[in-house]
Amino acid sequence: MEKYIGYVRTSTGRQVLGLEEQKSRIHQFIQSNGDELIEIVTEQESGKKNNRIGLDYAINLCIKNGYTLLFTKLDRLSREVEFLFTLRNKGVKLRCIDLPELNTLTLGIFGSVAQWERELISSRTKRGLNELKKRGIKLGSPQNLTDEARKKGVETIIKNRFENENWKMARVFIEHFEMKYGYINYTEISRQLNSKGYKTRNGCEFSPGIVRRLI
Repeated sequence: MEKYIGYVRTSTGRQVLGLEEQKSRIHQFIQSNGDELIEIVTEQESGKKNNRIGLDYAINLCIKNGYTLLFTKLDRLSREVEFLFTLRNKGVKLRCIDLPELNTLTLGIFGSVAQWERELISSRTKRGLNELKKRGIKLGSPQNLTDEARKKGVETIIKNRFENENWKMARVFIEHFEMKYGYINYTEISRQLNSKGYKTRNGCEFSPGIVRRLI
């Protein structure tokens, strides 16, 4: 029976579903093979960083106890072929669910492809940013915005919502619904809006969450 340390990672705190999907696949793998899962290490950190706290913890557990490091995709671990071979040279046993044929030979092949993909993405991003700069579009990060700029941004979003014709009609429908029935039911309102052909300001169907935000 093989003993595993699972490792799951996403780049940001918003990608919770990505973490859950990885955990689910790891549990399915363990159950189908009758192996033992010691622990799942969860981390939300950029894959560009190889000195991740969670990954270091998982690696040390594997080295000290002879466990195998289990992950769903190679890029969840790293896109740097050199780092992947560093792990292999340290004696860390690797098991990738999407690449069951992973071994010393294929590690170099798949690792090189993963690194090439990362470099390709980076190159495309830089070209895109440079093109935006040529057009005179100012680039920045939300973290660099002043409080006044953030406030104006929120005000603009609210203004756009109120002035949008689709949302105006939907709000009228909701007001009539409340007057007729005397209560608000997000699910029922979204169902009726969709059945009557109403659309969101982006031309999509309504969900209970969208109705709640609109109200």
